[in-house]
Amino acid sequence: MSTTLAGELVESVRRHADTVFEHGRDRYGDDRTPLLADAVDAGTLDAVPYDARDVDDGRRLSNFAVQQEFLRTLVGLARSTGATEYRDEAAALTSWVLEELSDSAGLLYWGGHAAYDLDADELVINKDAHELKFEYPFYEFLWEVDAERTRRFVEAFWSAHVVDWGRLDFNRHGEWDGAVGNPWDDEYEGGDVFFWGEGLTFVNTGSDLYYAAGLLSSFANEAAPLTWAERLARRYVETRQEPGLSGYQFSQHPSYCNGPAIRGDRAQYQFAPYIHGDHLVYEGTLFRPRPIVQRQQLALGDRLGPRGESFTRWALEELRAWYEVAYRSDANEFEPMLTDGHSLEGFVCRRNGYFGPKGRVVGPIDAGPEFFWTYARASRLTDDPVCWRAARDIGRGLGLGEVGRPDSKPDLSASDRTDPPDYALLYGLLELHRATDRGEYLEAAQTLGTDLLEGRFRESTGAFVDDRNRARLDDPVPLSLLHLAAAIREESAADLPTPVGAPRTPEGGI
Repeated sequence: MSTTLAGELVESVRRHADTVFEHGRDRYGDDRTPLLADAVDAGTLDAVPYDARDVDDGRRLSNFAVQQEFLRTLVGLARSTGATEYRDEAAALTSWVLEELSDSAGLLYWGGHAAYDLDADELVINKDAHELKFEYPFYEFLWEVDAERTRRFVEAFWSAHVVDWGRLDFNRHGEWDGAVGNPWDDEYEGGDVFFWGEGLTFVNTGSDLYYAAGLLSSFANEAAPLTWAERLARRYVETRQEPGLSGYQFSQHPSYCNGPAIRGDRAQYQFAPYIHGDHLVYEGTLFRPRPIVQRQQLALGDRLGPRGESFTRWALEELRAWYEVAYRSDANEFEPMLTDGHSLEGFVCRRNGYFGPKGRVVGPIDAGPEFFWTYARASRLTDDPVCWRAARDIGRGLGLGEVGRPDSKPDLSASDRTDPPDYALLYGLLELHRATDRGEYLEAAQTLGTDLLEGRFRESTGAFVDDRNRARLDDPVPLSLLHLAAAIREESAADLPTPVGAPRTPEGGI
């Protein structure tokens, strides 16, 4: 049965890719490009408006950042089947984007606020700024296709976003067509965190910056990009207070707190007047866990080997702190709090502001499948017992049954799940299988994979669809099923692209 299932999974992904290429390829407007639409209606088989990055929700867009998991799927499909045409299609698309959809500095027109309109044959730029947040593009393949343009992009990415190299103040928005010298020649001074700066040093862009520089260092075998990647990642570590929780940002910015008349740190405005005691209350001291950050830190540390030890250690420390300080196993949730451990659960917003309207009550943070996947990856890569306990507890809370211990047999019962099947649960089980080689994890993963196949794949159109009957290029499910098929066939997961998944925000919290 397993061998048959593996074949069905690979065939479904192959059909999905064929459907996307047949019906999602640019055939609109006057020009013809190699671009693909971000979404195809599985009924009409026409491209449909789908705006995943705040560009323009009324246009049929092609946003290369949205398509990175599909790019990984194509490369994985070529490796799984030996059909090199899928890799060739991915290379042709990548090469065209790197050559044609970049500014004078080498920044790509993609991600937040920038995409290509297939009907109008023009770029659409909202907010006139480059932005990547939780994207972690498929740099390995971009480098393979065009190393020089990939290098130019990473250097332009840093140059456009960093506004003060001495303390690494940066903004999530970067200017187009800026000057790019050698960004790694600047001087770094460091200094205290929570300084007032020009940028908003959110970790959603910060982690994309240090991930890009770390991989460039690996590809080019150069030390300087890695030095800067470590400096930037360390800034978030420097926000930690005694419990070991990091902040979502490491600076303060005079932002709109409640309309343009009131400017300042938005958390200080909305929370600080109503929190008694000696607590630092800034945006950078709110506990806002995003497991994709630590998961990609672990991936970067694994890629770099001994040179990436800092990334692995920082991710592990953070994940331990989340579990030991904030996790509640009885409800499978994290307590909302300041990073000093002061609880914010039940806090009622008395002012309208960035973190919610007046009257909003701060609730707990659900420990969903993304957390399970991240803790499972940490368990495999570090053998850390705390992360294993976290994976066990979160897995139980998500209805997987008893994950067990590394040295004991699990008692998994995927049928106890009450929520729909989730690709992140599947990846988590595959991580545990790789860590232990126990068949129970693979059996549970097969149950999940079968549910995903039956629930998401449409035989009539040969595509994986969402709840609006769209085949979307940011869908992480096809790649997850390729990884499951490889595990069933006892093929190395290292032969497939490392998945990133979707940038999902946990429910609850701040």
